[in-house]
Amino acid sequence: MTHDSHTLVIQIKKLLDELEKQETLSEQGKKLLINAKCNADKLSALLTPLINFQRVDIPAKRNAGDDGVESSAGSGEDDMDIPAKSLGKELLLLAESDNDMRMSLLEKLVPEYRVVSVSNGIQTLEQARALNPDIIISNILMPTLRGDEMCRILKSSIETSHIPVILLTALREKEDIIMGLESGADDYIIKPFDFTVLKARIRNILNNREKLRKMLLVSETGTDSMNYANQLDKDFLDKAINIIEKELVNPDFSISDFCRALGMSRTSVYNKIKTLTNQGPNDFIRIVRLNKAKKILKSRKYPIAEIAWMVGFSDPKYFSTCFKRQFGTSPSKID
Repeated sequence: MTHDSHTLVIQIKKLLDELEKQETLSEQGKKLLINAKCNADKLSALLTPLINFQRVDIPAKRNAGDDGVESSAGSGEDDMDIPAKSLGKELLLLAESDNDMRMSLLEKLVPEYRVVSVSNGIQTLEQARALNPDIIISNILMPTLRGDEMCRILKSSIETSHIPVILLTALREKEDIIMGLESGADDYIIKPFDFTVLKARIRNILNNREKLRKMLLVSETGTDSMNYANQLDKDFLDKAINIIEKELVNPDFSISDFCRALGMSRTSVYNKIKTLTNQGPNDFIRIVRLNKAKKILKSRKYPIAEIAWMVGFSDPKYFSTCFKRQFGTSPSKID
């Protein structure tokens, strides 16, 4: 959602809040106001994904006769409808039941993030599953479902365990903090707080996530040396890499095969892989193949053409092109 669109929604909600404070409203007026506020929240939740999400444009398959890697490690078989985050700002899901606090945070977050705001725990759960946001900021004391319980549900599901969650609360006892962190929250901030602190915590979590992505994509040992906040995410990546490595010599290994082996839907696999690696499944498969090739190249036991075949490329020239694009150097120059 653009800054102007966010501003319009905020202004509408502020106007409704001002009307609510007037003591001259009739009973009918109060009922209409309640409906209007409810619809304003729905507008914010429903309009944002329409504006900020787009269909993935999948490049066509390579011509017949090319090696089979492009259809599996390229983009050919990803020809499906998947909600993709638009380029640019990260998507933040804000869950806060207090109108004034929600509006205040929304105004401060909008310049830096695309923000979807909700006012109860069930909405948070639904929007998290539907939108796959980059991060969730949630109050703990929420109607319909507490924020820490919502966090526990998300973090215990392979479909959503990768979404970072920051919990906000006025509960400051040690036991409350421990309970919040045990729900799987990535951070816990006690109210009242300085917004610059929240802003720094958000950026720190997102930056650390980006560092992990970059490390994984150049790693020859998978996730062994990496510290993931959620064990489900590490286990998922280990399983995904193991599946690909077992199929290295198979140039016909497809996205359908990959999803079937993972036991997940295409959309779930796309969301999970994209969030944890910043790559689509096809690109991720190709990168795992190339990392394995780089490791074999260093042993100097096999010629380049044979290594290309060992990792699923039937065309050594195309293998060299992909290798140089990934590592910035040709296979023949690997020490």
